[in-house]
Amino acid sequence: MVFYEPPSPSRSPPRLQAKQYAAQLTAHNMILEDTLDACSNCCKLDVDVVKTKTALNRTASFIRAHDLDITDEDLSKCTDKLTLDDCSNSQQNDGILRKSTSTSSSSTTNNNRDIVSLNGSGVGSIMSSLVIIGLKEATDESNRWNATSATDKVLKKRSKLKKSGGSSSVSSDIIISPSWQNPACGKDVFVWSSKCTRKGHGSDYPVVKSRGLIPATAKEVVDLIIDSSRVMEYNKTSIGREDEHILTQDLKSSIHSLDYKCSKINVSGEAKIMCSKSQVPLTRKTLEFKTLFYARQLSSDDGIGIDDGVAYITVGRSVWESPDGTSDGDTSSTRCEILLSVNLIREVKSKNGEAWCELTCINHGISPGIPMFIGKQVALTAAENYIKDIRAVFEKK
Repeated sequence: MVFYEPPSPSRSPPRLQAKQYAAQLTAHNMILEDTLDACSNCCKLDVDVVKTKTALNRTASFIRAHDLDITDEDLSKCTDKLTLDDCSNSQQNDGILRKSTSTSSSSTTNNNRDIVSLNGSGVGSIMSSLVIIGLKEATDESNRWNATSATDKVLKKRSKLKKSGGSSSVSSDIIISPSWQNPACGKDVFVWSSKCTRKGHGSDYPVVKSRGLIPATAKEVVDLIIDSSRVMEYNKTSIGREDEHILTQDLKSSIHSLDYKCSKINVSGEAKIMCSKSQVPLTRKTLEFKTLFYARQLSSDDGIGIDDGVAYITVGRSVWESPDGTSDGDTSSTRCEILLSVNLIREVKSKNGEAWCELTCINHGISPGIPMFIGKQVALTAAENYIKDIRAVFEKK
């Protein structure tokens, strides 16, 4: 959950906002982009131009990599190490994003790899590193996590039952896997918070973890999360989410198969840049999130317990239009930052054959405009509601 900035005291009339948004959508349909590799303040250089099937509303080219385990070789594949000077010398023209073919000997901004450009086959290394971090956070059951009072009460009661030889099952039909610590049970939703263990940007903001059972297959849940057209089924504040650029363009690549990898970025699953907007109560401006999103199926090689079922993971991190980690200056909405967003979906066994899966979520965002303790409480509540709202989608069926 991202901790939001306070609302601005002034805003455009709703009718004017609607016109502005309509104009943005029109611009979106006119811009064709392939390289995802320039910032918003651009002018002239020789270029290579390739059109793609997916349009971008605004350029989103850079991502924070300060905490990612990426080799220098992989880093060189995913970025041309653009500097601010490079960005001021590239351009957009005729509705097509263009990328300079020239090179620069100057060093990258923001201490080398703090922020890198999203370009080339090395982008797959960024996503793979996000998966490693996401799995580590989602499966970490160490004492660094502080449970909410409701979660602590349930876990203590479960511990007493185990010590007294009580049943280890969630119910008469759903079995808690012996290989998982603190698995979800019944209707309960577990929520924890922790200090961030990764140094660098945003490390002073807490990380929130939540976990609960969903009455559906893991495939059904990951399909729901991936589908941007269905986001308003479980997100009550969302006013829409749009896939701006599909990075995995190989048609053989599938979220439900480990057999194929996208020939472009050498990863299985689905990767895209998406933009979502929300209207949160008591905020005057629309909140905007522009995110690199990646989803794939997991295997036993990923080092997690799957218990003869299937498991999926989705990871996300904010992307930016400039190499200093800022947006393009649009003031019609408030851009929020997601440092890490994770959904780990693992199927659980059922005695009666019904479909159940466990959803574990990780959310780490920054809130420069509000007190830390307020943002933390908002994040804990939102993390619990997120799982309950996804559960409600499948309970209606």
